[in-house]
Amino acid sequence: MIERYFKDIPAGKIEESESHLFLASLGLSPGKTWADLLKSKRVLILSEAGSGKTHECNKQADLLWNAGETAFRLELATLATTELRSMLEIEQEERFDRWLCSQSEIATFFLDSYDELKLSLGSFDLALKRLAKSIAGRLDRARPRAHRRLQLHPAPRAGALPA
Repeated sequence: MIERYFKDIPAGKIEESESHLFLASLGLSPGKTWADLLKSKRVLILSEAGSGKTHECNKQADLLWNAGETAFRLELATLATTELRSMLEIEQEERFDRWLCSQSEIATFFLDSYDELKLSLGSFDLALKRLAKSIAGRLDRARPRAHRRLQLHPAPRAGALPA
């Protein structure tokens, strides 16, 4: 498996993220690995279409799942129109229910494909509201309970995503 490195883009530099000079400057500093990203509460991965984000996020979700952790990959376009439980296989739903009852277990949600969501005229806000409703407020109630990892492509413009 390829070991990728990820770079933080400071909040004030989002608009510059398409500049070749800015991108070149990122190459001068060390990046974060998947292990680093998976320690974070929220991650937004931005890069060009076809760069392998979906494949890598699927692989990470599978690795977590096979290690016995609660991890789900959810298509944003589907989540915007469908309840989360309807998107889960039986074994996933059972693990989801155990996580809801747990007092300390962490769940990882890989939310995929912002571009497909926009092509389907879906609502990003509605998809996030459906997720929040499905996890019954556990994201805000106990910080380590739920991690949201967002994987989106292609990069939306600054201001297009809620804070």
